[in-house]
Amino acid sequence: MKKYSIISFSLLAFTAGCTVIPGSGLPTRNKTVVYENNESETDNDLDSRINLYPVTLNLIERMEKPIPTALSNPALDRQKAGYRYRIGPGDVLNIVVWNHPDLNTPAQIAHNPESRQVANGAWIDESGYLDYPLIGRVLAKGKTLSELQNILTARLKRYIKKPQVSVNIAEFRSQRISISGAVGKPGQLPITNVPLTLLDAIDQAGGAADNADTRNIKWTQNGIERTISLQDMRQYGDLSQNLLLSGGDVIYVPTIENSRVYMMGEVGRQTALNMGNYGLTLTQALGQVGGISQLTSNASGIFVIRNAPDDLQKPIHIYQLNLKDASAYALANRFHLQAEDVVYVTAAPVARWNRVVSQLTNSITNINSIDDTLR
Repeated sequence: MKKYSIISFSLLAFTAGCTVIPGSGLPTRNKTVVYENNESETDNDLDSRINLYPVTLNLIERMEKPIPTALSNPALDRQKAGYRYRIGPGDVLNIVVWNHPDLNTPAQIAHNPESRQVANGAWIDESGYLDYPLIGRVLAKGKTLSELQNILTARLKRYIKKPQVSVNIAEFRSQRISISGAVGKPGQLPITNVPLTLLDAIDQAGGAADNADTRNIKWTQNGIERTISLQDMRQYGDLSQNLLLSGGDVIYVPTIENSRVYMMGEVGRQTALNMGNYGLTLTQALGQVGGISQLTSNASGIFVIRNAPDDLQKPIHIYQLNLKDASAYALANRFHLQAEDVVYVTAAPVARWNRVVSQLTNSITNINSIDDTLR
């Protein structure tokens, strides 16, 4: 056998071994593999951490959530009825004592260096105290307007016969909520003597933007985060999710760009799809990318891969749909995808074999060219 023929066969054997996975790679041989928390190689076996669920009618019925309906919110109604604004540091009060203009704000006497005139009223200092003529320092923090009015009236009786005192808020400054994300006017909103709900706050912030993910609004109060669906409130009238806000609350309206589904494998177009405010079913997602490939896909291998962090033993859930019978699209149309799902359509065995043969054919053609050159 000629020398160049030996080279040709050697190149053919080498190239054939590389045709299954074309492109560059990152071999781990001779590299140090580090496992966390005393894990071993067997602990890193994904197969032991996966649950595989065939998509059946029973599974669909178990996973389906009830359609939201119009619901009232009697708890919120009771909160509103009993709501009273409580004074806090930074608030500016307007205090009037009838027939005693010298005691009316802003013409007050500052007994404390921290007390000052702000917005034509009496300012509550950082410690929550009010300095007032004749009676001195009064703890106002946490008091309602009527409670503070009664305190001032009782103390002024020592100096004035039957004092008539009126207390109002000139400027609400002590309590605010923060609203950010996909709204018209992100920023801070004050808590006032009018109860402020989640719906009110979003409306006052200019409403949700066109690209807002209104199904997954994040509301944080006292370090506890909840997910609220503005979509359900407005589309279905589910007011049970409307909540009364308090100072320090944080509202974040995400964008739909943060809620995506990834389409991979033998589909018309591999891409990431935005879920939008109405969600996506598996049928809708496949339709948006041109469906599965009729020539190369394996219709029995439609997989939805989902992270399930709440399942500590099996944190990866995989759902398999068999579309060899086209009637299974009825199930796909009821299978609702979640953000960060990966839809993967496997290739048919013949397609995988054809790709290997194609790679081999290209390799043989290249080797023949080299062989001719060596001759």
